[in-house]
Amino acid sequence: MKKERRNIEEIDRFIGETFGVSPAKSSNGQTAAEFRARRMKNIQEQKQQETEHAIEHATPSEPVLHTEHATIQRRISAKMRKETLEAYKQAFLIPTKLSERKAVYLSRETQERADFIVRRLGDRGSNLSSFVENIVRIHLEEYGEDIEKWRKL
Repeated sequence: MKKERRNIEEIDRFIGETFGVSPAKSSNGQTAAEFRARRMKNIQEQKQQETEHAIEHATPSEPVLHTEHATIQRRISAKMRKETLEAYKQAFLIPTKLSERKAVYLSRETQERADFIVRRLGDRGSNLSSFVENIVRIHLEEYGEDIEKWRKL
């Protein structure tokens, strides 16, 4: 019994140090209820922040209608997904013959992720070098005029 009481006191002390509740107050029912209420409020605030962060950093495949209180995202049919996959393959996963090549370095994580995409989605003959070449080429075409303007600043 004495050992059990000591363990409870140690747990109370640990909780008090971790969550800012003193051991003397933790025995009071009202203070424990206040602690629970504060903890629930903190959890709700944290979930709200995570939801806001997820909404800010989301990259939906279709435009999302933003309202003050809710976001609505439409479902994409299998046919539309296949069409987008084909468009992606045509843009990025077409094997390219590279002449006068130069080495480009990627972090291990980026290289592994890109290689996974090429292996899973690419057709026969697709490789990582062609994938990177196509990505960079499309990027330069899309932003070429802006890059030229920025260069002259």
